[in-house]
Amino acid sequence: MRPCIAFLLLVLGAQASQAGDILVAQVDHDRGLYRIELDMRLDAGKGHVWRLLTDYSHYGQLNDAIKESEILRQQGPGSYRVRTLTRACVYFFCKTVTQVQDVTEVPGRYISASVLPALSDFRHGVVRAYIWPEGAYTRIRVLAEVEPDFWIPPLIGPWIISRKLQSETLETMRNVERLAGQGRQ
Repeated sequence: MRPCIAFLLLVLGAQASQAGDILVAQVDHDRGLYRIELDMRLDAGKGHVWRLLTDYSHYGQLNDAIKESEILRQQGPGSYRVRTLTRACVYFFCKTVTQVQDVTEVPGRYISASVLPALSDFRHGVVRAYIWPEGAYTRIRVLAEVEPDFWIPPLIGPWIISRKLQSETLETMRNVERLAGQGRQ
């Protein structure tokens, strides 16, 4: 359920005094390919949010589902190869997923990631997260495509992924806000 999902978890939403807003959380499914659109507003400054989302070795602090994250190598300024290990369970369906992605940062604009299928549990995965200030908030819009290379129950797969994505987004969003708030002090 996640190549770019680990990245999405970071870019998206446990304890915050005031949570931001999830404006859009949509998952479409067609023949094994999941298209994901997220749009949210976080109660945190853009600089703090950017630093948290680009701290690839510490993704676990943003969401408990992320068991490991590490930079395998820096490929140039703002260009990294990142590996994550994520454990997701929804009812009877549990899966530990490995993903290796090439991540590119365009400072002040967006972060993009492309999954490397030969090193991951996904046939395909791309994500782009646009990040910008909106008053005292930070707005994040995420567009992604994911094609798992493992079995997902066909009748409930899209429903499970949509539901899990929303709950994980909320947890991550709250943790980003909490950690960014600590950076303000």
